[in-house]
Amino acid sequence: MTSGIRRPSCDSDHVVISQTEYNMEHFGTVLFNTTKCSKCGYRHTDVLSLEKREPIRIQAKINSLADLDIKVIKSGTATISIPEFGATITPGPNSEGFVTNVEGVLSRVEDALTFMLSSADAEHVKLGQKILDKICNARNAEPRFIMILEDPLGNSSLVASDPSKIEKRRLTKDELKEIRFGQYASATSEVASY
Repeated sequence: MTSGIRRPSCDSDHVVISQTEYNMEHFGTVLFNTTKCSKCGYRHTDVLSLEKREPIRIQAKINSLADLDIKVIKSGTATISIPEFGATITPGPNSEGFVTNVEGVLSRVEDALTFMLSSADAEHVKLGQKILDKICNARNAEPRFIMILEDPLGNSSLVASDPSKIEKRRLTKDELKEIRFGQYASATSEVASY
């Protein structure tokens, strides 16, 4: 489905919203949403599961170069963390969803860190460079880290050719209170229990 709407910030009527339904192996049917403005360059994407899902915590131990190919399906409500790098990608009000692999997530972390370091003081640059070196080593030689994906609405997943690489469980009520947008999942669960 495609439709044109007016974008208030640039007063353009060249905004196109497209939605594509897609069946992802080992995950189910998803809806890819894309909004683009040809005048100002605005772009927003998200991926939503079209199947009912529970709040989920998924993790994968990345310990080989082959593990960098594990597929990452991240919705706009998901948080990705890599504790070994001190990296966390948290959702915001305009957070995008994406489909990539573990290596693609590392590239996003690397790009964000490089951007932040461009205006950091010397102490932070030194610390940031150490993290960038760890990421480079993980991408090219010795990946040894855990990727954790938490989604209060359950619209995200990690998909590996070897399912034993992935650990999944439902987020607890306490975890939902702590995670960004978890209140929406809690409210949904409470309504469903009545």
